[in-house]
Amino acid sequence: MSSTSLAPTTEQHAVITHPLRQHARVLAVAGSGKTTTIVLRVAHLINELGVAPGAVRVFAYNALARNELRARIEAVLPDKRDQPRVDTFHSFCFRWIKQAISTGLLAEPSEWWLDEATDRSRILMYRALQSLVGEGIIEEGAVDIDAVASAITLWKSGLVPPGAERAAHATSSDIPLVFARFEEFRLEAGALGFDDFVATVLSIAQAHPDFWQRAVGSLRVVIVDEYQDVNYGQERLVEAVAGTHADVMVVGDDDQTIYEWRGARPDYLLTRFGSGLAERPIIDYPLTVSFRFGPLLAQTAYNVIARNAVRFPKALIASQWHQSTIVDVVEDKQQTAGVLDTQLALQLQDWVRQHGAQTVVVLGRTLGQLQAFEIACLLEGIPYRVLGRGPVYQRREHQILADYLRIGYAYDVEVDAGVAACFLRIINTPMRGLARDRMQHMLIRAQQSGQTIRSALQELHTDAQTPQLTKDRIDQLMALCEQLVRLLANDSSAYDVLSWLSTTLRLDEHFVRSFGRGEAAAERTVAIRQLIAVASHLGWSPSAYLDWLVQSDHTAGHPEEQQVLFTTVYRAKGLEYDAVFIPSAVEGYMPAAGSSPEVFDRQDPTALPVASDAIEEERRLFYVAITRAKTVLTIGVPLPEAGLGRDALPSATPSRFVYEMKVRATEQILASADSDAYALAEAFAEHGASDGLLAHLVQYFPQDAEIRQVCTTFTGTRWPMRPLKPKKK
Repeated sequence: MSSTSLAPTTEQHAVITHPLRQHARVLAVAGSGKTTTIVLRVAHLINELGVAPGAVRVFAYNALARNELRARIEAVLPDKRDQPRVDTFHSFCFRWIKQAISTGLLAEPSEWWLDEATDRSRILMYRALQSLVGEGIIEEGAVDIDAVASAITLWKSGLVPPGAERAAHATSSDIPLVFARFEEFRLEAGALGFDDFVATVLSIAQAHPDFWQRAVGSLRVVIVDEYQDVNYGQERLVEAVAGTHADVMVVGDDDQTIYEWRGARPDYLLTRFGSGLAERPIIDYPLTVSFRFGPLLAQTAYNVIARNAVRFPKALIASQWHQSTIVDVVEDKQQTAGVLDTQLALQLQDWVRQHGAQTVVVLGRTLGQLQAFEIACLLEGIPYRVLGRGPVYQRREHQILADYLRIGYAYDVEVDAGVAACFLRIINTPMRGLARDRMQHMLIRAQQSGQTIRSALQELHTDAQTPQLTKDRIDQLMALCEQLVRLLANDSSAYDVLSWLSTTLRLDEHFVRSFGRGEAAAERTVAIRQLIAVASHLGWSPSAYLDWLVQSDHTAGHPEEQQVLFTTVYRAKGLEYDAVFIPSAVEGYMPAAGSSPEVFDRQDPTALPVASDAIEEERRLFYVAITRAKTVLTIGVPLPEAGLGRDALPSATPSRFVYEMKVRATEQILASADSDAYALAEAFAEHGASDGLLAHLVQYFPQDAEIRQVCTTFTGTRWPMRPLKPKKK
């Protein structure tokens, strides 16, 4: 149920009527109608408190949220003269940067790195890295470009300039050097990107106070949505906009802080808010009632997030006791590749037939986590699309294996353009040190003279002009190809051939060399292992695997509106769906190992607060994932006690977060509460309780004295508790 169809709750009304000359911190749980509350707060400011629309500024976190706020404000304040400006941080900064340029305070950038041009910064980072490698300052392969990009984003979000006296990295002395060189190149190019906007505006505000006073001097109220997602630079920007004259209301949920890799921290909402603002009282307003889902999902989500130590303690209550949200934990008792995914795919197919593809989302921590489920959907003909990446069959790591198979089949066939292109893709994957131009010349001669790959390699090997080191490398490549040919000739299964290739090529080491020892390499290694396990389960031959890659169509010929969305939890934050599928809740993905990059500022430690405990950050991510659901939440997990065989999923251990939900126990306790007090006492005795659950039940049954008495009796217990035999009536 949407909160827009209801009168404001008591909690919402308190926020809407918050008095002037005081700051406010609104801590809003998932689905609590915070957008409605912000809109009604704006209307109250203008209609009831007489604040001029131009004196109110609302900040949304991204363009989607900004557009929704604008539309909702227009619905309650239809006269445009009554509507305050709603900005994102970037749109606000862009407007005032352009204004500073027009007044001559800032030079016009030669390049704007906006939207489609954002890849330019990545290209420049690579150029900066390669220049340092070329000068012998950094060793080839010592620095991962993904780690560079992540660190630079964090330094810039923390307003940390380059230079040895400021930008520092706990595990790499090279990455700060790349940052410094990158900034040299960027300034030489006269480029300005999204990451530079906040720092640029803050420097303008400091250097030109009269200009800044004209820009923001009339503001009386600043409202910031999704404040748990701000970073240090954005915190400073809010303080600069508010100055000494504006009230600030921030709205967010510390339990949904999931962008720590971009510089967000719970600290900005929990402990730092108000420190840089005008001295005024700060009033806290919790919004604890969710209109999105029923009590079962509300309570199981609370069971998880309440385990975090760093959080603002608040309830999570469903607005209606009888609103049903199914929480379905689907267990794979066989722990065999493909079985669980096929079962979930059939459930997804049934849902789409009944409710349509637009009502459901498939979520993973990463897109790689969704690969096995993608394959199941492909095999079942379920149309889908992946937001942020191509479908599974287009992944480069799978194409590597496919290229080797194609060369194995074509090794003794006359070379054509397709075989030549395929061979060029594998010669240095993994790295063998074979010169590409030499290989190209060999392939051109082979096509002209009707040679095969085998004969062309033999000819190059016997050529007196070929260096001995190159001959040795050709020997290694030929030995691998000949063994591959024998495996294919013996009708080996796709499982056998792909397993052999993965081991022989040492693809796990190749990914580490290419992407560093981080999540990017690990995801690719797991992707290969998952595919091999699925190939075994399906009994593919090598040729069947190749046919699958060529013939697969994730759309199944359907338009986008009929395709199920596959995306990450990060992209789904702030959205809601009738049904949410999390097909692979396993350790290693939920939670993932590791934490945010270890960057800091030598001179200002507060600029980049220490990252949360890694498990708490991961728990927040899981909490965000499960609270996207309105009607059905489906989670797939293997069972740890299952035996591991040839088809077993690699390292498939159920996520600890699924256990923390306590779905079955909570479901039975809530069902008992709907029956009578005695049934509830029996359920407590069997399953245990928690203070949070007890407090929530009292709120669900405020008029039931017996229920209150049972809850009072069990107060102070914890999950789990020893079974107690309740007294009979």
